[in-house]
Amino acid sequence: MGKGKKLGLAGAVFLIVSSLAGSGVIALPQQLAQTGSITLISFILVTFGALFLTLIYVKAGNMFEDPSPVALATYVNPILGAKSGFFYVYGNLISNVSILIAGLGYLEMFIPQLENSFILGVTVIILIWLFIFMSLRGVGIITKIVSITVTLLLISVIITGTAGWFDFDIAIFKSNWNVSGLGEGKAIMSGFAVLIFAFVGVESVATNNALIENPKKIVPLATIIGFIIVAVIYIASTTVMEGMFKAEEIQKAPASFAMSMQKIFHSEILSDAVSILMAIACIASFLVWNLSSASAAKTSADNGFLPKAYSFTNKHGINSKGLIINGVIMTVLEIILMLLGSNVAVAFNITVTLSVLLLLFPYFWSGIALLKKNIELKNKGVSTWIIVGISSIFIISAFISATLSELWLVIVLVMVVLAVYAVKLSQNKSTSK
Repeated sequence: MGKGKKLGLAGAVFLIVSSLAGSGVIALPQQLAQTGSITLISFILVTFGALFLTLIYVKAGNMFEDPSPVALATYVNPILGAKSGFFYVYGNLISNVSILIAGLGYLEMFIPQLENSFILGVTVIILIWLFIFMSLRGVGIITKIVSITVTLLLISVIITGTAGWFDFDIAIFKSNWNVSGLGEGKAIMSGFAVLIFAFVGVESVATNNALIENPKKIVPLATIIGFIIVAVIYIASTTVMEGMFKAEEIQKAPASFAMSMQKIFHSEILSDAVSILMAIACIASFLVWNLSSASAAKTSADNGFLPKAYSFTNKHGINSKGLIINGVIMTVLEIILMLLGSNVAVAFNITVTLSVLLLLFPYFWSGIALLKKNIELKNKGVSTWIIVGISSIFIISAFISATLSELWLVIVLVMVVLAVYAVKLSQNKSTSK
């Protein structure tokens, strides 16, 4: 990319806004309505923690040539890099499935058959392979479609977060406060996983600093501005909806923002248009995230942490073999969800929780990499320690919010992956002698 084509401040801000808000926001109202408007407190706490996680990548962008989560974990320790590479890649694969599920949720009003777990699963699998085969020749016009639809999606969300306040009823908001049946402390914690998922991608500008003009100056500024914009959009749009509708109504409406637009403008036609638009934007964003997952897998494979097939690129510069492997993995995951009989809401919640718990590992080690670098540079300032400390507390709190079965699954994965890669690295060392 030539210098003239590199992203300036506005482009870099849009990159992080579209990365964070593109697919993360549209399923939030329905998921948070399972708990109630008390999740406003959850939102404030998660936003505070996510801000400090964002600051880690702001600092890393100035201190490392490659500030990606996998590279930072590798800097701490090769075994950790191997594990983090595995979790970052496959955590993103799980979240890719959740993106398709969330998008299809907005089509349920037109295709009620999607409420059936089998039909939903088959549709997700078809879309996975359709997009993989489209990606094998490069995405081209698809990336432009994603940019346009995400922009229109954000307009719908912003309208809800602003004009929606004219339909806000404080009495409804209070009645929705805690509908979960949990104590207030547990209710506040219960929304952490889906909220953290909404902020996954805070590292997008830092990890793409080669595409940014004057990255040392623009990357930190764009990351902070983009994060603040997204946080305001998230909190305003989801909070106002808790005062527009009863929690039960939101729980039953996967197309939450289509419902809000109908109430604001009293137009069923506009509601239908918004629903279709959001579905297209969310489903199309799968293309970008799927290619990013394959690219991250290639980085890990190049370092010897994943199978060499991930390093292969075709004549179009696409990680074709990696895409196929990932497609198989996502298909298996979706078949499991089908066998569990999961509808849109349940399937989305399962995939989001697991992907977040996996992604938190490389996020945590990114902070430790920053501390290690800080010590090596003999920097006596305390700002880095504060940033890493608060972000680490934020990450640990997410694990506390998980259920016991989810934690056991992650613990087993950690044990297996550490064992496999410890043996693999030992074999590599003995072969090189």
